[in-house]
Amino acid sequence: MIARMPYAREVAAAVGVALIAWLLVSGYRWAYGNGYNAANVRAEQVIAEFHAAERDATERARQAERRANERLAEIEALQAAERERIASEVESRTADLVAGNLRLRREIAAYATRDLSRDAATARELEASAQRGAELVAAAVGVGARCDAVQRGLIEAYEARP
Repeated sequence: MIARMPYAREVAAAVGVALIAWLLVSGYRWAYGNGYNAANVRAEQVIAEFHAAERDATERARQAERRANERLAEIEALQAAERERIASEVESRTADLVAGNLRLRREIAAYATRDLSRDAATARELEASAQRGAELVAAAVGVGARCDAVQRGLIEAYEARP
């Protein structure tokens, strides 16, 4: 025999409402949970892409800095070689000038003393040295005038530059 329960319809209605509410809440959580997970996955992808781009940019910057340092080292080596070449050239020219000055002094001295030393040397040698001394004095004066003109031109060009 089935016992009759008072308020069975009301209890069944309450259980039905609770079941419907539970289904609605579960459905909301399922939908919200899936959307939230998709947003998290996308955010993680964006963050991973950002980190990859950051690594790439950092690597490109390091490579550019490395290339710049290599180029700077090349330039420094070229400058050192140029300084060495210039120093060598200066030494060479200085030695040439000293030798030329000594020869010039001898020939100018021979020119100046051509009348005084006739007894000590032959007339032909003295005359040739004196002639060469006169030419050297004239050449030195001409070179000096040209050097002065070049120097003035360089100074004017330097002062005229912006």
